[in-house]
Order: sequence, then C-alpha cells, then structure tokens
Amino acid sequence: MYGHRSARKDYILGYYSVVMDAIDFNPWWETGAIDSETSSLKRRDMFPKLEGSIEERFVEIIIGLRRVGKTVLMHQLIGHLLNSGIEAKRIFYYSFDIERKDLGKVIKEYEEKILHDRIKGGRVFLFFDEIHKLEDWENKVKVLYDLNPGVKLILSGSASLNVMKKSRESLAGRARFHYLSTLKFTEFLKFRGEKIPEREEFEIYRRKLEIRLGEFMYNGFPETLEMEERKAREYVRELISERIIYRDIPECFRIEDVEIVRILADYIFKNPGVILNIESLSRDLGRHKKTIRNALNYLELSFLIKRVSNLRGSFLSTSRKNRKAYPLHPSLSLSKDEAMNLECLVRSETNAEYYWRQQGYEVDFVLKNEQVIPVEVKNKDRVAERDLKGLLKFCTIAEIKEGFVVSRGDEKSIAADGVRIEIVPVTKFFITKII
Repeated sequence: MYGHRSARKDYILGYYSVVMDAIDFNPWWETGAIDSETSSLKRRDMFPKLEGSIEERFVEIIIGLRRVGKTVLMHQLIGHLLNSGIEAKRIFYYSFDIERKDLGKVIKEYEEKILHDRIKGGRVFLFFDEIHKLEDWENKVKVLYDLNPGVKLILSGSASLNVMKKSRESLAGRARFHYLSTLKFTEFLKFRGEKIPEREEFEIYRRKLEIRLGEFMYNGFPETLEMEERKAREYVRELISERIIYRDIPECFRIEDVEIVRILADYIFKNPGVILNIESLSRDLGRHKKTIRNALNYLELSFLIKRVSNLRGSFLSTSRKNRKAYPLHPSLSLSKDEAMNLECLVRSETNAEYYWRQQGYEVDFVLKNEQVIPVEVKNKDRVAERDLKGLLKFCTIAEIKEGFVVSRGDEKSIAADGVRIEIVPVTKFFITKII
C-alpha cells in the first residue's frame, strides 16, 4: 500500500511539474495576455508579413542569429492572436533551447493536461522555439503538419544548416522561411524613436543621422539599444558570439575542435572583409584544409559571419576561391578600422553576396537581383577619380550603365565612359533605399 501511495505521489508531482513548466512557457493561459513588457516592445519590420499569414496553412519558419528578436516576434504574434479572440489554451509555445523533450511527448502532454482534447479537434497554434535543437525535427514536423490540417505551426531556429538545408527538402511545399536579420538602420531609428526623413528632407536631418549611425555600429541588436558601447560589446561577446562558439556549434554540429572555430571567428571579427585563403590558413594554423572549411561553414551556418563570393566570367558564376568574410554586423567586429567596419555595415544592410576582383581592379559588392548593381564603399568625404576605376572597369566589362559609391561625403553624379556613377552619403543610402 505504501509503495502504491508513493508511486501515486510521484505521478501527481510529475503531473504538476509538467503543468507548471507549461504554464511558465504559456502565462496567457492564466492571464489571457502576453506579458506587458513584451507587449510594449516595438515590432520588427517582419511582423506585418507574419501577422498577415498567421491564418494560412503554411509552416512559418523564422531563422536568424541569436538575440535578433525571434522569440519576442513569436510572442508578439501570440499577443495578436489573443487580441483577435483566439482562446488562450489553443495557443501553445515551447522552447527546445530550454528543455529538449521529444516532440510527440510535448504534444501529448499539451493535449492531456491543458487542451483536454486532441489537436485534431479544432484550430490550434503551435509555436516551437529553437526547433533545430530537436533531433530529426523536419520529419516530425512534417508528420505533425500532414496529420493535423487545423494546426498552424510557427517555428524558429538559429542554425541555418539544420533549419534550411534538410527542411527545404522534407517540408517542400509546406514551409515558408523568413530570415530575421540584425537590426537595419531604419529599424534602429524607429526603435530609438527617431524620424526617418523623406528624401527631400535628408539634409535637415543629416547631422543627427550621422551621429545615430555611429551608435548603430555597435548597437545592431534590439536589447543593446540603450547600452553604451562597452556594455553593448560585452553583451555581444558573452551572450552571442561566445555562446554560439562554445555551446551552439558543438551541440549542433558535434565537433570537438572548438578552438579552431574560435580562432577563425576572431580572425574574421578583427579583419572584416578579409580574403580567405584556405591553404594559407591550413598551413598557419596547423589544421587540415577540410577542418578549416568545416569550421568556416559552422560559423556561417550559425549566422556569425557572412562570406561573399568572387564573381567571374560572365558574372553569372562564382568562385569558391578567394571568398571574403565579414562579421554578420559590425557590432560583432573587433576591428577599430572605420573603413573596414563601414564596408561590413554596407554588406549587412544590402545583404550582398558577391564582390568582383580582376587584374588589380575591384568592386566591393555586386548586387544581383533583377539587375546587376555594383557598389563601392569609401570611408572618406571626397571621392577622387582614381576611386572610380574599379567601378568603371566592371561596368564596361558587364555592359551596365550605372554604379554606386557609398561615402561620407556629399551626393553627386559623375558621368564617364558612358557610365553614370552615383555618389551617395551612407546614411541616405540606408534610409531612402536608393537601390
């Protein structure tokens, strides 16, 4: 009898432990609202797009670097659902970053202890944070999606290898991916309560914008907005870069040589825009070339760095050799070189994936969307004719008629060799979306 009572007591304690854990994750089951602090936070530019798709059948997958606001975005979507009249207990949030239970067990506990119904029984919204930490998550989500037409799934992940590569195949036709970047300059201004001037008002606000740009260099994350530089850099180092290098990458990619990952991260953080020579790095660091390549892949797939490929030939193909590497945002940079950090920021704002270099000529970035647009970055007030040689050469070879120089100086247009070069102040380039 005593054993029976003990077992029953353990069961009851386990039951309440499960319920309490679930309530900790989902306070709106009691209060009917998300917490007031999260509710009061400004919304990222991505919010309206996700808000508009919340009733659609697709699985929404939000990917991006740690601390860019994925969890807050998910909770703000939950707030929207509650304000729209969705019953609180039909909204379930769970973080696999905090506790890694099996997905089937998580769903079963939610059905039995909270919903008191199968999720098949009506409209249910499931929010799963850091889903990539769940083993074989793509196939488990696929089954969940296929068997429960009334369920809306909103997922997040901080490692693009697991979230994008495998899942694009497993969830083809079922999922949409949304990349949440570090703050853009316009978002930074909105979060700080600053006016974003119209193009014709630019000169009135230019000085203030330039001051804010200096702050934005080390404040690319929502939680650092009110921090002075030293505190912001400590935050980025301790809660983002070190946590990813020493915890996330070893967990996600099951590696033992964490030191080479840290060395390469520091190398790139100290030298934004560095050209990566795998053979030289292998020789200098005493590691096999495959080890170097893998470590660089882990850094990029975890969103700490971004590699930019060298265009070649017809400009439709790229070379894996001589790729440049940048911190994802200059707030990750360890360099004091203003020119390097400005170049890093332009890459971040434009999400550039290519540069061009040939026979001594170079263009910092080449944007390829509907058209090919070359962009040169100059951390100077006056742009000389010699600064345009790379742009003009590229435009001639690529047979395009326009290029851009982003600089600290004034706006002007230069025509040479049948090509128009637009010189644009960096803050105007960012706020008016000239490209």
